[in-house]
Amino acid sequence: MQPAAPRHVYLNLDAIRGVAAISVMLYHFSPFLADGKVLPSSYLAVDLFFLLSGFVIAHAYDRKIENGMGFGTFLAIRLIRLYPLYLAGTLLGFFYLLVKNRLIPAEYMPLSEIGTQLTTGMLFIPLVGDAYHTIFPLNPASWSLFFELIVNIAYVAIFFLLSRRVLTALIAVSLVLLIVASVFAGTLDFGMTGTTIISGLPRVSFSFFLGVLLCRSMARYQDRLGFLRRGWWVEAAILLTLIVFAIAPAGSARVAYDLACIAIVFPVMVITGAVAPTEPRLAGFYGWLGRISYPIYIIHTPMLMIIAGAGKAVSVDPFAHHPWFGLLMAAAVIAIADIATRIYDEPLRRFLQRQMQRARAVA
Repeated sequence: MQPAAPRHVYLNLDAIRGVAAISVMLYHFSPFLADGKVLPSSYLAVDLFFLLSGFVIAHAYDRKIENGMGFGTFLAIRLIRLYPLYLAGTLLGFFYLLVKNRLIPAEYMPLSEIGTQLTTGMLFIPLVGDAYHTIFPLNPASWSLFFELIVNIAYVAIFFLLSRRVLTALIAVSLVLLIVASVFAGTLDFGMTGTTIISGLPRVSFSFFLGVLLCRSMARYQDRLGFLRRGWWVEAAILLTLIVFAIAPAGSARVAYDLACIAIVFPVMVITGAVAPTEPRLAGFYGWLGRISYPIYIIHTPMLMIIAGAGKAVSVDPFAHHPWFGLLMAAAVIAIADIATRIYDEPLRRFLQRQMQRARAVA
């Protein structure tokens, strides 16, 4: 097994992830921004997130697991990283339904059903019935987090079997299954509903394990990519992210485009971000984009429901006031994500990490 690259912070990848998270938010806010879809291929950001996750996790944990980090410790660290903001987003969705019951009686939802959605949501249990438009109704975007945890568990569970050959086989099999699923669906935009949940497995496994393989291969190819250390390659990769999300081929070209993005374009972007140096004047901004990327992603859909529901409750049609209403919503989510990171997520994670370290010391 090839060792991961020497430990350092990939600020360029943080920037790419941040731009992708904002793109997803704008995509979901499209009705409040324009008459059509904004950045209509932004659903591919999920595949980019999976790829980045595989790369970064391999970089951060390969050597630690080789040196004795256990399954429980790894899983606890990942839950500490992901769960606090996920819980906040789920509770926002819960709050939305309770208030909606009071303000819009015509759309009343039984408290037993709200309780079911809250309980399953807090426990990461997907709802796959026909009555649900997504497997996590209180926080729709969190469907990808469910698959992220599954593939994280698989990574650590079979870690010592993940040779280069096994990784290549996993990636190849996942790609074949992904091609079949996308041909039937006509798109790669699946995994978030009960009827497409199975198709989400090759979607996450392909990109995540490709990210792991790319990270472990860094030592082999980075010396041949010295030209990336001069020029504005990172900024070009960020711009390419937006271009990819802005293009929306129709018909049969849709599947080919989606697959080309996840199998060719995104890996090139990640390699570029990993090899190219960070412009010192942009380092702080890139780091900030990375810090708010996950908060934006995990709270923007319940915030969308709350803001749109509030407008409906007071007889204000937010759809009639685009793009200004949508831009205000996006700015509000970014600000809330930044504040939540500073006063809630980071302090809580530091506290939980200290508790875990104390428990390990006592043990």
